Amino acid sequence: MCLLAKVGEATLKGRNKRYFIDALRRNTRAALRGLDARVEGGGSVFMIPVPDELIAAEAASRLERVFGFVTGSVCLRCERDTERIAEVGMVAFARAQPSTFAVRVRRRDKSFPLTSQEMERQVGTAIQERTALPVDLSKPDLELRVELDAQGAYVHVRELQGAGGLPVGTSGRAVALLSGGIDSPVASLLAMKRGLEVEFIHFSGEPYLEPTATVKARAQARVLNGFQAARPGAMWVVPFGHQQRMLSAVSPESHRIVLYRRQMARIGCALAQRLRAAALVTGDSLGQVSSQTLTNMTLTEEASDLPVLRPLLAWDKREVMAKAASLGILSLSELPADDACPLFAGGKQRTAVPRADVLEAEAQLELDALAESAAAQARRIEPGVMLDPLQPEPRAA
Repeated sequence: MCLLAKVGEATLKGRNKRYFIDALRRNTRAALRGLDARVEGGGSVFMIPVPDELIAAEAASRLERVFGFVTGSVCLRCERDTERIAEVGMVAFARAQPSTFAVRVRRRDKSFPLTSQEMERQVGTAIQERTALPVDLSKPDLELRVELDAQGAYVHVRELQGAGGLPVGTSGRAVALLSGGIDSPVASLLAMKRGLEVEFIHFSGEPYLEPTATVKARAQARVLNGFQAARPGAMWVVPFGHQQRMLSAVSPESHRIVLYRRQMARIGCALAQRLRAAALVTGDSLGQVSSQTLTNMTLTEEASDLPVLRPLLAWDKREVMAKAASLGILSLSELPADDACPLFAGGKQRTAVPRADVLEAEAQLELDALAESAAAQARRIEPGVMLDPLQPEPRAA
């Protein structure tokens, strides 16, 4: 028994292909750590032998969280012989009890003497001799798939969807602002999907708020690290309450969240420089709240020395919540916790804060020095790695 995992975009990288494939192999091995499964091959298809169905199911679940694969399948491997393939295929027939069937063959080894169509006919005839079932090529009850390479034949009945994207670590490193809410973890995930290795920064309202949101953010980072298991990111906690109070003393309530976000960008850049990261990632969605209008996002970005990536820019809340649910973190994100952003801000925020007002308020404080100090004093937390948040964790012995 084995798994076949098929590589997506990385196969199109020309002379850089080896770099992407090596990263994908490293990430795959990290995802399968602790299982009796080894990674063989490379190129466009990875072959992963496993000893039994339980290990195969667990390995398949983990591979769904490895960016770079487009599809996968759990296969029975056998010789490239018609009768042997039919014999192996009978395992699926015994389970499914179909009334019709079809055989689909794909040859990766083009030197094989039979064409795909010839092989389909021969395997189909051998199965009919065993079952007397009719063939239905348009809507079969059971579709038996056979893939041929130079090493053998791989028989399966179902393809699994992979995570797609690029292998994590092939596009550089970024720092994601992780609030503990719904949007920022989904944005972090999409950054990973494009090959970014992500570290996390969380702004806590300490000492004025309890660190409940920090606990949530740490749990989210642990789930997200399941997608970058080869190099899991740390979470850096910045107690931000004192700086918020200082900013509130020099500005009207309606401007404060934009001022907070500008200072978060400065601190994020200072921390990113220490981590050799090249961008910030936020969960902004255009027009979702007052601080995420085009005017206010432009003001926030002005304070950043690095590109600000917004993977959710065009997503609505329904799409974000559906994605968070698929990650297994929606219920976690919805747990009650005090958010740092509204601290001292009041209820009404302007959708277009005047730039002149912002610069006048900031001129009264040494914000660059405060940002450097906050980055230097950020607490490092190792969230760990959760490979499958939809399954209960094993209890400690």
